[in-house]
Amino acid sequence: MSGAPTPRWSPLHAHCEQVSRQRQAFCEAILSLNTVATARAGRASAYLFTGLIFFALMDAIGKSLAAQMGTPLISFARHAVHALLMALIFGPSLRAAIIRTQRPWLQIIRGLMLTGFTLSFFSALGYLPQAEATAIAFITPFFVMLLAGPVLGERVTIWRWLGAAGGFLGMLLLLRPGAALNPTGVGFALITVACSIVFQLLTRKLSATPGEGTAATVLITALVGTVVSALTLPLMPVWGGWPQQFTTVIWAQLLGIGICGTVSQLCLVQAYYWSSASFVAPLTFLQIVGAAIAGWLFFGDLPDLLGGLGIAIICFSGLASMLVETRKSKRVSTRQSESATPH
Repeated sequence: MSGAPTPRWSPLHAHCEQVSRQRQAFCEAILSLNTVATARAGRASAYLFTGLIFFALMDAIGKSLAAQMGTPLISFARHAVHALLMALIFGPSLRAAIIRTQRPWLQIIRGLMLTGFTLSFFSALGYLPQAEATAIAFITPFFVMLLAGPVLGERVTIWRWLGAAGGFLGMLLLLRPGAALNPTGVGFALITVACSIVFQLLTRKLSATPGEGTAATVLITALVGTVVSALTLPLMPVWGGWPQQFTTVIWAQLLGIGICGTVSQLCLVQAYYWSSASFVAPLTFLQIVGAAIAGWLFFGDLPDLLGGLGIAIICFSGLASMLVETRKSKRVSTRQSESATPH
């Protein structure tokens, strides 16, 4: 006696089950990719926020030192301590790899840009309140967002253009006639912007280079900064002067500025490694808030009404453009996932 006959719908049923399994596997793959993307963004944010705290501390120490001595010595301490710490921390394990690079000229140029940034920004802090100096310097991320297209190959959208326009408006409020900001300090701050644009773009480019280690990037930058800053030390008599006395507090501040610089740079490189320049750059606007808090806590400086409005516009423009871009990207990703799902 033969077995029960196979139902005629069996092949169709098997096909439906196969399609269902394919759909489930596809959805799981998309979910896995989204989870990885979220994790990368979370890591980038954690590194960035930690770095921003140390940036604010470093700037506060630098402003305090700028009232007591010339900028070349501050820059030398910042980079020399930085280089020494990197060698002590990573040298024993990495050995020669700690200075191995596939793109030496880009590394050197990055170091020159950071040195120019350090010299000009700490000089600006000698003339301007910390919040205002930081806000002027932070027109940089708008240029990074716009230049991320032609330089890094990232897509520049209308929201980034609008964010850049808002940031420029905020800077105009800060630099308006009658703002009582020292012109020399403003000039140093604008030089800082130019150096920072190139520095951030090179940071992203080097972070995306296969085999280019974080330790090598940070150490080479510190070594270049140490050498260039040492060459500017003879200018101390006409660039702020030598301190009247090297007290214990001054030595602690010179050491602290190097430690804060090391931690902040390591965090920045890692943030750019885990995410794109267009994601990281807008979040750096939060440093303005940290600068305002540090300036108030340590120096009693608060911006006036219009200056505060300008700072708020710069922060809002950067954060808003980032949030819109992120939500838009998620919607596009969701629609693509749904349209690509097997039916």
